[in-house]
Formats: sequence, structure tokens, C-alpha cells
Amino acid sequence: MEGRRPDDSTCVLTYDVEPDPAPIQVSPGPTVKQATLRITVTNHQQRAVHLEAARFSFPVGSGPEELSSNPGSADPVTDDEDQNKFWRFELDQEAPGTAVLTPRRSATLPPGGQLEMALAHIEINTAVGTSKLTIEERIKNAEEPHGEEWPLAKVPAGFTTGDFRPERILVRSGIPAELIWRGDSRPGATYTMLHDGPPVDVTNVRYWKSPPLHRNTAFALVVRVPEGDATAEHAMTTMVTVARPHLVVNDLTVNGPTTLTHVSTDLDLGDAPELTYTAETDGLLVGYVRADQDVPDTEDPAPTLTVTVAPDGGTGRATSVQSRQAERAPGDPGSRLIAVVPQGSSVAVARSGTTPSTHRLAWLPFGTGELKEVAQG
Repeated sequence: MEGRRPDDSTCVLTYDVEPDPAPIQVSPGPTVKQATLRITVTNHQQRAVHLEAARFSFPVGSGPEELSSNPGSADPVTDDEDQNKFWRFELDQEAPGTAVLTPRRSATLPPGGQLEMALAHIEINTAVGTSKLTIEERIKNAEEPHGEEWPLAKVPAGFTTGDFRPERILVRSGIPAELIWRGDSRPGATYTMLHDGPPVDVTNVRYWKSPPLHRNTAFALVVRVPEGDATAEHAMTTMVTVARPHLVVNDLTVNGPTTLTHVSTDLDLGDAPELTYTAETDGLLVGYVRADQDVPDTEDPAPTLTVTVAPDGGTGRATSVQSRQAERAPGDPGSRLIAVVPQGSSVAVARSGTTPSTHRLAWLPFGTGELKEVAQG
């Protein structure tokens, strides 16, 4: 379970903000509640980033959109001694509610580098609502600062929700995800599930089964708690991975031989000894024939499957296989056949032989189109 990241960030570095507790609880009257904002900064770029300063600011005041009436209660904390040799994290004495991360001398954040810090012991005001943490990032030689905002829900004292997770983090394609969570009930409070489909109201349950999944899917559980004219909105997210997912791409680069086919279709020959088809697109015919009982070499003919492909206006080319053994090895499908079928070809499929046999023939189209049966006159 993790909080929902801002969608409109312009920052070069990646910032994670985790409130503790999550969601934050307001102070009930004279009893002061405290919260800690844990901040992680990561460089996901392929180059070192020269961060000149990162400012972390929360609104100060007593209203639903402000976080604290006592900004001086915030305690900037960094526990990594090696990190402290190169980076400084401290309150801005001239800007209440603001802490600043700056490098000592000319430190940079290398690719994959990470910094961890916290604003601890923040005294929360008494107003339910949604506040925010604003991040302003200044990179060396950048003309303008970058930024993003993290929403911080402030729920009534005693209200808790969390542990949003899937029962299984990996499912097979076509199998639903099963999601569970805990959460208090309160008049007016709502729980909404966001996923690839329409939002779902899950206020009255703490378990939800998704539609069948065919690709990796993110889920967000949004909890809204109103009080007066303000609403605290807290979001939790999780992810379910799908084994053998459907392929969804915008751009595909292939550096070697590749065959892409549509869904295969089995051909039903019935009892007819021969049928004729027309190919509406390029494709392959793939199949086999297997005798239901062994056929001695002296006995003729053996069960035979023949496919004759005649390109539009061209001469037919036959591909034929026979089977004289019922099963050469456990699970043996018999004698296999593969025929290349260009678009527009006439295809004749014939069976012969007196010994009972089993066969299968499947059409694998490369494009959109059928192997269409030609009506027999």
C-alpha cells in the first residue's frame, strides 16, 4: 500500500512523501496530535543531477487546508551519517512551515542515488480537511524551478483506514484480483475503488473482486471523510501483476524474425473427404493426422491428410502427410502438416485411407480474414 503520486509533477528527481500516521488525524480540542512526513528523494535519471535546493512547505494556520498552527514544532531529521556529510536538511527560519534540502559544497545525486529525511513531530491543527506538502526543486543551470504537490488528508481523531492490498499479487491472465482493506465507518464517509473500468462504490464492504485482468493493473482506493464544509480525501494504491499478459504497445521494434498471428480457428471437415476454401488473408494451415490403430506397411492406403494451395491464378502445390502408427510415443500428435497460404489462394483439404484416424487442422491468419469455405455445387 502506498499513497497516490502527483500526476502533474515537473520535477527532475522522484519524490515520495509518506505521512505517519496515514491518514493524519486532527487534534481533538486541547489534546495535540502529531504527525511525521517521511520524504525520499531518488534519482531515476541516467545522469548525475546537481540539485541546488529542494524546498518542502506546508500551509500554516488553523483551517481545513492548513496543516499546523505551530510550524516551529516540525523537526527536520536525517539519520544517515554518510548522507549528512554531503547534504543539509533544516528549517527555513524566514518561511514558517518550510524545510530546505541543500548540498554541502558541490554534492550531486548520482544515477540511482537516494536521500531519506523526515519532518517529525508536526503538531496538527483541529480542522478536518485536505492540506498539502508543496515541493519546489531547483536544478543547476535550469531556468525555472520545478515542483509538485502532495495532498495530506486530515481525518477526525480516531478515524483509521489502511492495509489496502491484494490477496495475491500475481494472477493468471483472465483471473480477477481480490482486494482487501480495513477502514472505519462514519456518517458521510465513502470508499471508492478506481481501476481500469468505471469507479466502484465500496463504502459498505472491505473486500472487492475486480473484473478479469489481462494486463498489470493499478488500483486506487479513495476515502473521503466530510466534516462541515470541508472533506478529507485520502488515497491508497496497490498493483497486481498478471502472468502472461495481453500485449499492449504504442511502438514496437523487432530486430529479428518474428511471426504475429491472430487467434487460430479449427477447421471442421466433418465426414467430407474433400473441402475447398478461399483465403481472405495470408496465413498458415497447421495440423496432423494419426491412425487410430497401427497400419502394416503391406496394407495400403494409410490415413492421409493432403492440403493443396493454389495461389490466385497459379498452380496448386500439395503438402501431404500419412500415419501408420497409432501412437509413436505418449502424447504423440501423429504426423504433422504445415502449409503456407497466401491471400487469395484456393485451398483444397482432402483425407484418404480406409483405417480410422484422428485429425486436426487449424487456420492461423496473419491479418484480418477467414479461410472461407466454398459451397459445393
